This record gives sequence, C-alpha cells and structure tokens, in this order.
Amino acid sequence: MKRWRHLVVAIGTVPAFALYIGIVLILTDYVTEIHWVIDLFFYLIAGLAWIPLSVKIIDWLARHESE
Repeated sequence: MKRWRHLVVAIGTVPAFALYIGIVLILTDYVTEIHWVIDLFFYLIAGLAWIPLSVKIIDWLARHESE
C-alpha cells in the first residue's frame, strides 16, 4: 500500500484551501456592495468554486488506492 498519497493530500489541501480563502477575501473587497445581485452570484460562485478541484484530488487519490 502506498499511503504517501494520503499524506500529500492532507498536507497540501489545508494550505491550498487557506490560500483560496485569502484570495476570495481580497476579491470580496472589490466585488461586494455594488449590487445585491452581484453579491449573490459572487458568494455563490466563490462558495462552490473549490469543489471541482477537490473532486479531482479525491478522484486521483481513490483511483490510485484501488490498484
């Protein structure tokens, strides 16, 4: 069993997610308070944008664990 992938995902995911949150917080200053519809779409997109990358990482981990 190659358990190193779990370690890579665990160590890499937390800083990557913290970086993503920081970028979203910086963008929030420029985007919000223009109009409530823009706020709604920004928060919707920012809240869901991390999911596709996370799915790819989990898929990579699961694919190699099943071998």
